[in-house]
Amino acid sequence: MTMREVQRYSLVEVDPASHLVRVTRDGVPLGFTVTGVRLEAQFELGDGSGLLWMTEDSPYDEGLHVYLLGRDGGLEDALEAGATFSPGILALRSLGAEWVEFEFFQNGFLYRLEVAKQAGFRLFPPAGWKYKRRWAKHRLAVTVARKEGA
Repeated sequence: MTMREVQRYSLVEVDPASHLVRVTRDGVPLGFTVTGVRLEAQFELGDGSGLLWMTEDSPYDEGLHVYLLGRDGGLEDALEAGATFSPGILALRSLGAEWVEFEFFQNGFLYRLEVAKQAGFRLFPPAGWKYKRRWAKHRLAVTVARKEGA
C-alpha cells in the first residue's frame, strides 16, 4: 500500500518566537511539541504511522523538519535540514509505499526519505541534514537520490 496524503494533523499553540508547536491528530492534542510553524505536508503509511513535513516559514534561513509519528501518536523519529542564508522550497516529487522523493534546498539535489520497518543506527545523513536525536536508532533515512544533470 502506498503512502497517502491525509488531513488528520493540525498545529495548535504556535509560538513564532521559539518555533515550537503542539500537534493534534483528529483534533486530539498529542503529548509533545515539535519545531516548525507551518505544516507543509502530512502522510499516513500503511502501518498507520504518520509523517509530518514542517517548515519554519522563513525566506532567509528556512528549516525543514520531518517527524515520524507512531500509530499511537507518539513521536518515533525526527530529521531536520537547514543552512544559514539558504531559502528552502519543499517540492514533493514522488511517493512509494515507504519512501518520498523531494527537493528542498535550491541545490539541484533530489532527496529520498525512506521509512524503515525497524529502527537502526544511521549516523551520517547528507550535508545540511541531521537527526534530532543523533545517538539513537532511527526509522527515517534520507539520501541523495540524484543531482540535477547527473
